[in-house]
Amino acid sequence: MVEVEWGTREIFALRNAFPMSRPELARRLGVTRRTVLAWENGERTAQLASKRSLDGLLAEAPDDVVSRFHWRLLSGMNTSDGEGVSAPRARSDFAADTLLESANESAALLTLAEASNVGALTIQDMRADLRTATSSYLKEPTPPLFRRVVTVRDKAVGLLGGRQKPRHTAELMSIAGWAMSVLGWITTDLGEPDIADKHLRSAWAWADDAEDDDLRAWVRAAQHTTAFWRKDYRAAADYAQDGLRYARNGSAALFLASAHALDLTMAARKIEASAALDRAVEIGAELREVPRTDVLAGPFTCSPERAGGFWADTCLAQGDPARSLEFADAAVESYTRIPEGMRNLGSERMVRCQQIKAHVALGNLDMVTDELGVVSATPREHRVGPLVQRVREIAVMARDHAGKQSRDVRQIVDTAAAFARDAETGSVPALTD
Repeated sequence: MVEVEWGTREIFALRNAFPMSRPELARRLGVTRRTVLAWENGERTAQLASKRSLDGLLAEAPDDVVSRFHWRLLSGMNTSDGEGVSAPRARSDFAADTLLESANESAALLTLAEASNVGALTIQDMRADLRTATSSYLKEPTPPLFRRVVTVRDKAVGLLGGRQKPRHTAELMSIAGWAMSVLGWITTDLGEPDIADKHLRSAWAWADDAEDDDLRAWVRAAQHTTAFWRKDYRAAADYAQDGLRYARNGSAALFLASAHALDLTMAARKIEASAALDRAVEIGAELREVPRTDVLAGPFTCSPERAGGFWADTCLAQGDPARSLEFADAAVESYTRIPEGMRNLGSERMVRCQQIKAHVALGNLDMVTDELGVVSATPREHRVGPLVQRVREIAVMARDHAGKQSRDVRQIVDTAAAFARDAETGSVPALTD
């Protein structure tokens, strides 16, 4: 490498070749901004240690930076950067000089345009982490999954503070929104829908900024769920209906249409609920014929089996336990044909609860004790709030339909009480080990 005598022109040329500001150069060299200004004004000469640092900076610079540096020195051009410093001019043809200078500056900006703190693999890795977490939900312990999702959220938001291409900005916003949606869903399942709402309000803002319709639809699905478990059925119905604007078909549409039918039923809008249920069943049939791949898994996908739980609950709430049992039986049978490692176990347990409730309503208490035993085998760390609530509802229905003195009823009530007592719901996982 050719040795450089670091004077006013050389220091100025190196700084502009990157390009970097005086404070940036000062930080790289371990001096003050005032010192850099004094060098460029010719008021002070760089000391030996600073010259060695400048040599090292040039030696480590990319080839395009080195080329611009030498070009500036050889051209003798005006190097004013708007900070009140100009190197001597060697040309009198101002027009040609200006054209060359502007072209060189554009070339320098190419480096900035190509620079990014985010690459395609980074995006893929973060999406894969979220998909793994949602696929593992209610199959593995929740705290590690919760912490993993928090890490993805924080990484995505942190990267947005750097420089990335516009498409990557939208991707990062989307990933942040998905992560917050996952956290909201987990928090609801842990029995804290009010806390979950904070995650989901932020998730909606990120979804809107990213213009991600899939995310918008599933945020609304999650918001429906928090409202439903607060028994605010009107708000739940509004969320589901709004979500359908963004998911007119596919898995999210199936979830939202099915949830909407149940919400309307619980809000005593039975005629609208019946029409919504018919539409949900149609979407389920379409999805069986043409399956679709969802962005995430677990809570953020809805198979016809999962939807069958909503349909069964809707029919039961409308006073039709026989049809409710038909939907529930079909869904449970479909689940049993799926390998256990591929099932959405949380949704399957909820569907089994709907099946049990239909049996209770029809007076089939002898069927209830066996089926309830399957649900009560759920590991205590996976006994989420909504599942505990469903088991409690089974006990209440059994007392109401068969009287408190029945042996079967006492067994059902005792099983439900033990199930709820041993559940580990109501607290969000700690973020540190």
